[in-house]
Amino acid sequence: MKKSLIVSGVVVLFIFQAFAVFGQQGSGLGVKGGMNYNTSGKYFKDAESVWKDPLGVVGYHAGIFYTMNSYDIYLRPELVYTETRFNTGLQEAEAKRIDAPILAGIRLFRIVNVFGGPSFHYTLEDNFIPDNSEDFNRRLRMGYQFGMGVSLGPVGVDLRYEREFNDQKFKFDRVFGQDQSFRSQQIVLAVSLRVFGP
Repeated sequence: MKKSLIVSGVVVLFIFQAFAVFGQQGSGLGVKGGMNYNTSGKYFKDAESVWKDPLGVVGYHAGIFYTMNSYDIYLRPELVYTETRFNTGLQEAEAKRIDAPILAGIRLFRIVNVFGGPSFHYTLEDNFIPDNSEDFNRRLRMGYQFGMGVSLGPVGVDLRYEREFNDQKFKFDRVFGQDQSFRSQQIVLAVSLRVFGP
């Protein structure tokens, strides 16, 4: 009887450990990078700019991420340096910023990922925010991201859409004497590599 209980306990412990290890597959720290296609939210004007210069609205990003995985559900905070640019119709707007998306996702068929969540942005440098907007609150903004990707072992590729919640004002008064508003949007293509973790 005791032997049966011990064997049963060992089997249950082994099964539990196997599920725990399986559930943690994919967790870990990694690096990512890629390209972003940027728009101002003014679709007809943006389409005209893209038609004239397809690479004129392409920026790039690079950063790190950590995936906390439990079976097919995961949480993935990221810290990313991003450079964006797009044509406003008056001048090319450029920005350098730190992005911090916090994404929740689910895995389908073990390799397909669907995800979404809030994204926080802090502008480091730009050529359009008015001079009186240097304070922290004006440069800290929030939006959202959602998308899908494919993961094969530690390597992943994803495509996501990002949009900020509120309009921003840009000002080129030194050259044009005009103010306009826009809402930053991006299509982001990224490649990621998990470097630490099971």
